[in-house]
Amino acid sequence: MNVRRLSATVLLALVWLPAESSADRARQTRPQFRAASNTVEVYATVVDRAGRLVPDLTQGDFEVQDSGKTQAITVFEAGVQPITIAIMLDESPSLFESSERLVSAVSAFNRSFLPGDRGMLGAFSHKVRIEPQLSRNLRQPIANIDEGRPRFPSGTALWDAIDTAGRALGSETGRRVILVLTDAEDNCSRQDPDDVRRRVERNGTMVYAVGVKGDGGLPARDLRDLTRDSGGFYFELKPADELVSTFARVADELHRQYLIGFSAASLDGKTHDISVKIKKPGLTARARKAYVAPGSGGAGGGL
Repeated sequence: MNVRRLSATVLLALVWLPAESSADRARQTRPQFRAASNTVEVYATVVDRAGRLVPDLTQGDFEVQDSGKTQAITVFEAGVQPITIAIMLDESPSLFESSERLVSAVSAFNRSFLPGDRGMLGAFSHKVRIEPQLSRNLRQPIANIDEGRPRFPSGTALWDAIDTAGRALGSETGRRVILVLTDAEDNCSRQDPDDVRRRVERNGTMVYAVGVKGDGGLPARDLRDLTRDSGGFYFELKPADELVSTFARVADELHRQYLIGFSAASLDGKTHDISVKIKKPGLTARARKAYVAPGSGGAGGGL
């Protein structure tokens, strides 16, 4: 190889390497509060009266309360935040006609991935299956989604699916999100919904859900409650709504949340209520409603 060609090769490497490496370093060097301290992480979405995202607030615009007592904010991050997400697709018979729409929506969501984002893909009917390995691109999991599908799916194990996704994300730090597409009609889960809700609360996982009307199912009160209490959101599609645009909205929201941290008020191993308020009028914050404090020996969860 001559000197000129070698120089061009080195220059090309210098052009490409920093972008990926800086994203990796940003994700790897972010403070890991769950393991390192008693800082409680809260991810908040702020909207105005029209439901539009408000991305330009400062730390002084927020007030956080732990069981009714205002806490000093010790960590604050705004701007684009990387996400770690598990996407679960309902493949039960009631949604058979919508299966292609669901896969197309996931493909569109995958195109919205930013440097630092990672995801996994799963599906469920009466059985739950998921590939627990996180990837920076879901193209291959999407292409393989039909592999392992039950030949005769015979039910909807919604709560089992949420629990499986939560466990798959359990060892991750930072923001963990479950996004489920379903008609919300559970009829064969083995997991008790209350137990699943408690585990979501303890782990601090956010749950988003897109309700897709099939042959049955909807409305979904329990699923709505779970998404609200975890700091996520429930989108129920009307017949004329576009699924891809809904996924684009979810991706935009996830990337523009605020990270707020405060020190746990006490190390009692108990569940504490969280309230996040915005001091500016006309704005509302969506954030998880509770966390589980560590015990005095450091054991606990939800931080």
